Amino acid sequence: MEPGTEVYQWLGEWLKEVWRSLWFFPWYHVLDIGLMTFLVYQVYIRLRGTRAMRIVAGIAVLGLGYLAAQGAGLFLTSWLLGGVWAAALIFVIVIFQGEIRQMLEQINPRLPTRLLWRWASRVRLPEERLVAVTESIFRLAFRRCGALLVFERDDPLEPLFKSPGTVIDAQLSPELLETVFYPSTPLHDGALYIRGGRVYRAACVLPLSENQRLAYFYGTRHRAALGISEQADALSVVVSEERGKVSVVEHGSIHVVETAAELLGWLTERLATPEEKPRRHWDVKAILTQNWGPKLATLAAVSLLWFALVGHQNAELGLSLPVVYVNVPRQMTIEGRQVQEVFVRVRGSREMLNFLNPSQLQVAINLKNASPGRQRYSISEDDINLPPGVQLVAINPPVIAVQLAEQPPDPRNHKR
Repeated sequence: MEPGTEVYQWLGEWLKEVWRSLWFFPWYHVLDIGLMTFLVYQVYIRLRGTRAMRIVAGIAVLGLGYLAAQGAGLFLTSWLLGGVWAAALIFVIVIFQGEIRQMLEQINPRLPTRLLWRWASRVRLPEERLVAVTESIFRLAFRRCGALLVFERDDPLEPLFKSPGTVIDAQLSPELLETVFYPSTPLHDGALYIRGGRVYRAACVLPLSENQRLAYFYGTRHRAALGISEQADALSVVVSEERGKVSVVEHGSIHVVETAAELLGWLTERLATPEEKPRRHWDVKAILTQNWGPKLATLAAVSLLWFALVGHQNAELGLSLPVVYVNVPRQMTIEGRQVQEVFVRVRGSREMLNFLNPSQLQVAINLKNASPGRQRYSISEDDINLPPGVQLVAINPPVIAVQLAEQPPDPRNHKR
């Protein structure tokens, strides 16, 4: 037989086995994988492109390393990676409590289900409002009024502020910008924090960048704009009161814009409201095919994790179990040497075998319908009180011989 034919036969048998496993796959496992895929995808679309997503990806790599080490039997490595992974999850909850709170605040039971499968959209601003803001920024630059505007996108910014400033929660307008940054007003120092298309806080103190290569003529406002963009995906616009120049900052990079048209183009590309296309109320095909790449990757990742934690059935364990004889007829007795224990090998998931307590297991030989003489009993899985999910692989000895004899009559019954 040619080597290629053997490969095809092996592949065919493997595909048949996979199809057989999928055909008999319990429905509750399908539901489990589906729900986790939905939840993981929702977390992904709300964290993508943020610093939280990068750290979550690093924790996922640690988790994969832990599973690989555990599967390879590397006890010390798996113990170390498992401890680091568990500690990292706690750190994520503590460090990114702002992101978690914001994500939970976005949960709306009245939101149409079809919208949950779409890409999460960043906060956008109408173009006419951007035009007005751009013109007011250059009017501030012309009058040499220093200003710092910070636009929040995906990353929550409030946990990063050194001082939260004063809550305003007003609509973004040119009049408000020029009033706040007028030199004699009490709120002109600090940053104007714009969240959800509204001016939420004023006079916010931002973390300063420690970039040593920054040009000497950039002052505190510029270092603050760089500092917040190095720690989050925010956009910043800075007006220098000394030079009357307007600068924009994103991802730790700063450059000067010369005209209002240039600033408008920069802001429009990142914040303008896209035109909404008319959609049908329910479009199952669009729900399944839109952003199919991330959805398919999420399904594959959740499925692999499920099979690694739950579906892996190749782990085996050897146990010595006691043999007990039950339902012995009252008029009979067991003679000769009895088998007291047997050796069994069981198979199941590693997690199930780790929680298996051998002291609670036994082999029960039922002698209810036994007759006098030598009896042979084949031990099966039904004779062992194995928990669900654990299968019997082998047993030694597989057959137990029992010598039964009738008890002699009690002499006390004949004394009369």
